[in-house]
Amino acid sequence: RSGPSASTRIWSRRAVWREPSPLTPADLALADHPLLAALLRARGVESRAAADVFLRPRGAALGDPAALPDLTRAVELIRTAIAAGERIAIFGDYDVDGLTSTALLVRVLRRLGANPLYTIPHRVHDGYGLNRAAVERFIEAGVRLLITVDCGSSNHAELELALEHGLCAVVLDHHQIERELPEEVAFVSALRASNAYPTTSLTGVGVAYTLTRALLGDAEAEMYLPYVALGTIADVAALRGENRTLVARGLAKLRRWQLPGVMALCSVAGIEQANTRAWEVGYLLAPRLNAAGRMDSPQAALDLLLADTTTAATPLAQRLDELNQRRQDEMRRMIDAAEAQLVTLGGPEAHASIVLADPGWSIGLVGLVAGRLAERYHRPVVALEQGSETSRGSGRSPAGLDLMAALHETAPLLERFGGHRRAAGLALPTANIERFRGALSAAILRGCDGELPAPELRLDAEIVPADLSLDTVALLEALEPLGAGNEPPLLLVRDVALRSCRASNDGRHLIFAVADRAGGTHEAIFFGAGERLTELREAGRFDLATELRRDVWNGRVKLKLRVTDFRPTG
Repeated sequence: RSGPSASTRIWSRRAVWREPSPLTPADLALADHPLLAALLRARGVESRAAADVFLRPRGAALGDPAALPDLTRAVELIRTAIAAGERIAIFGDYDVDGLTSTALLVRVLRRLGANPLYTIPHRVHDGYGLNRAAVERFIEAGVRLLITVDCGSSNHAELELALEHGLCAVVLDHHQIERELPEEVAFVSALRASNAYPTTSLTGVGVAYTLTRALLGDAEAEMYLPYVALGTIADVAALRGENRTLVARGLAKLRRWQLPGVMALCSVAGIEQANTRAWEVGYLLAPRLNAAGRMDSPQAALDLLLADTTTAATPLAQRLDELNQRRQDEMRRMIDAAEAQLVTLGGPEAHASIVLADPGWSIGLVGLVAGRLAERYHRPVVALEQGSETSRGSGRSPAGLDLMAALHETAPLLERFGGHRRAAGLALPTANIERFRGALSAAILRGCDGELPAPELRLDAEIVPADLSLDTVALLEALEPLGAGNEPPLLLVRDVALRSCRASNDGRHLIFAVADRAGGTHEAIFFGAGERLTELREAGRFDLATELRRDVWNGRVKLKLRVTDFRPTG
């Protein structure tokens, strides 16, 4: 094994803190509270009018559905098929975006008088996207209109097969377009060159909902907004612009939605449905829905979203909860194995990118493993299910590094790959893994001039001891829904002193208390930083980069600091 060469500096673990600049009079005019003004500025809000829209997203207007390419033609095809009594088939995807898209369209078409067939592929047996076997089944079943949702943009051969057998086709998608589909296909995508819709960041379920607005009208379509909130949050879409409006409206309806599947899912996840926010969707509901496709068949999750009775929904929700527990257990096993394998490869700092492979890993979970390690070590990670001849897997990359560009450079070693800058899927001959490991690291280093960028912490605002309160937590809730593109505010707290500290029982996390400059004491937790226990104990006085959270325990509500990093006060 060889480590990094003397001429190559591979990133050290400490992040660079980017502190906020002082507020200007124009910044302060964004909101009545200076902290809220600072947070709006950090999100790129530049005027009081824009601030009002950001803080009241439910009232913002949506775009004209007809501005999406081919949407009007898709509406005509659907109405014509329903009027003629023709068979319609919906083909979705196995993730939450695809599942909610499919469930939404099934319910809408049923409302319009159709009885559609619907299919979700199996991740292991079928892979991603429309497949030939599914098209052949639809042809045999007499389907005349095929609708794909959250997939289809790259399925040229499969769609041409459908067209050859006389089917009409509608593609509702949001993925990158390599080349246009046959013109006979009604291809509804905001990423097409002819798009006139005001946003290009709709998810698959967002596109399906825009079609629903055109089919039913805005007033009737609104009842399906909870599906849009679930799928948009789960797909980690940026919660800005129209996505923010859709999610805000969808969550408001979800909190009182009497859909048996969602009620049962909230129950097994231990969520008060009436208080569901984007966080609960992203970290408690979506993983359970995704667990079906990752650990087994996605059909149970789709059945849950379409369940109309508590009797049908309850066992399905329990099944998803069990699958999610299995997923968590398997994830822990896989990450432990990945960390052990990484040690044998010289540790993370010996490589500009990390490539790991194991014959016992699940293809449904390798992407999660890659993402967890990429976040932990701030470099691209590829995790592979190692086969005897071919290995398949997923790659994830932190911001600032282009994984897809590096994969293009290593293409001669691969059988196939696809994705974008920060996430990709790939397959390669197992015999090529070692060469690929070196080639990928070399390509990553070429892409950043021989030096991996240090991770950055961009702090939204600085707060003083008086701001360390539950009142501030309530103020921050004005920024909901929080998530991708509108992350929970990261705040700078200067000059605190350690009062107590320990590692969690498994040694992974830091649990401690600090005193601020005014003498107030606050509980804190720093996830994944157990190895920094000695450093924390010896820190003396230090600064925190932290989120503020409301913590409820035995009916008592208190402030808790969720720490992202600490540094000596300087």
